[in-house]
Amino acid sequence: MITKEQWKEIENNLSSSFGQVELLIDGFNVLLAVMCVKPRKYEIVTYVNGWVRGEFMSEGSDEGRRFYRPVTKFIWSEKERAQFIKIYGGKRCPKEKLADFNKSITVLHSNWTNVTAMRRHFEKNNNELSVVRIGLSP
Repeated sequence: MITKEQWKEIENNLSSSFGQVELLIDGFNVLLAVMCVKPRKYEIVTYVNGWVRGEFMSEGSDEGRRFYRPVTKFIWSEKERAQFIKIYGGKRCPKEKLADFNKSITVLHSNWTNVTAMRRHFEKNNNELSVVRIGLSP
């Protein structure tokens, strides 16, 4: 189990550019690396057993569920949903139509912007967490 002091050290390391932390989580080797994803924007990228794979980003993937950041978005924008309800008559809108307007999808992202959210997700979805190394040292 990872202690509070280790989590603080991990957070300090991942708050600097090009920080790296390697964890062993339920038998998976998880590398967290700070990388530039856009000009002047850094995020923590999650490598599971050395890979970022598209198959991990589907909802049925065990690795994706355990280690990737879930993002839920509506299929229709707020403006489009308001227009649909206006067209179908607000309160008179059939419930099945209303359910279609409010449909959402969950997409899994391999990057994290917040160490605290990442920590909560890892602790919630995994049993054994241990630190292999913090930083770039071998």
